[in-house]
Amino acid sequence: MNLFKISLLLFAGIAFAGKVVTYTATSDVSQEEANNTAMAGVAKQISARVQAKQTLEKKETTAAGKSSISENYRSQSNVESNVKIKGVVVTPIKVSKGYKATATLDLDEYTADIQLQMKTIKQELTALESSIREGKSKRQYAVAVNALNQAKEKIRTYDNLVEQLSAVYPVNDTHLLQHSIPSLETELQESLSKIRIEGPSQTFTIGKPEMPAWDITVYDAVGPIENFPVRAKQGFQTLLERRTQANGSATFNLRNVNFDKGPYSIIVEPNFSDELLSATGLGKAFELTYQVNQARCSIRIACTELANICSALEKKLSQKSIFVEEESKGPKLDLKITTTEEKSLKINDTMTRYSYNIDLSLKGKGINFVTSAKEAGKNATDAAIKGIGKMDFSPLQKQLKTFCE
Repeated sequence: MNLFKISLLLFAGIAFAGKVVTYTATSDVSQEEANNTAMAGVAKQISARVQAKQTLEKKETTAAGKSSISENYRSQSNVESNVKIKGVVVTPIKVSKGYKATATLDLDEYTADIQLQMKTIKQELTALESSIREGKSKRQYAVAVNALNQAKEKIRTYDNLVEQLSAVYPVNDTHLLQHSIPSLETELQESLSKIRIEGPSQTFTIGKPEMPAWDITVYDAVGPIENFPVRAKQGFQTLLERRTQANGSATFNLRNVNFDKGPYSIIVEPNFSDELLSATGLGKAFELTYQVNQARCSIRIACTELANICSALEKKLSQKSIFVEEESKGPKLDLKITTTEEKSLKINDTMTRYSYNIDLSLKGKGINFVTSAKEAGKNATDAAIKGIGKMDFSPLQKQLKTFCE
């Protein structure tokens, strides 16, 4: 197969006089190509950012001793500018061969449009400054950070507009952008630097590439922060993104964590840019480590308790690589939980806190596990769930050793 490529030839003429900018382009491809190239030429003259690509491909294919030629005309003219070029009029010109067009730009209309955009940005920037202040004072840090990022982008756009305008219009002090973004950014960074993230202190043991659910809580100098964005990362990969609840907590239930090889740690940090994390010292705000246990225990449990109690037990057992599965070939264990009220403490007229003794047993063929805990709660169920979370199931793990893979 023989292939050859022919570059497209463009012929252009440029004129810049008075309050009008013109550019004439000729193309062998199409009228649309000539039109687009003429507009690109005008854009180049006024310092707009332009990327233009025009190609003509011609392919010759030889098969069974015969040659056939097919032409695939591909025309791409991507005129990319950070300003909207208003006032451009494109006029096709008839020629005996190929295609021709002239683009004409009215500079008065063009400069008026740029200055209108600049005025709009000033107004938008004032509103964004208010959002930053309000977000910071209300501890709505995500709102403040988002407004800050938008404000920075507005400033960059404004600077580009000034550069575009200066190419064809006298720029003076009235075109300078007055704003307080640098000082607001410093104040916001100072507030963010006082944030801390707290989570589990124990080292988890996992028997497969997933972790039991665990919680973190985000605080500032005032207390827990609601609706704060956080992310869990392992290496350079973001595993999960969350927002904190009203009590400042967020739950992570991670899958596909490192198992065959490390690092065996999870980093939780604010879900902000790396630049902001570096400036505030919030990178790696909280680190949770875990260890891998290739032995995996699978059991069945006959749980007749409330669903949330059964779920709490399964969650706790999974931290010891003991997994409850209906199709398990492991032993079936009968669960029994008793809660005995020990004493009560009246918090206020509407709230009383009770203290309970929680006794738990799991029994089956060859298995006899018993443990207990003391816990306070709103009621027996609440205390039982909290108590299960503090129980040590290591002895059960040892009893199940012969059933683990």
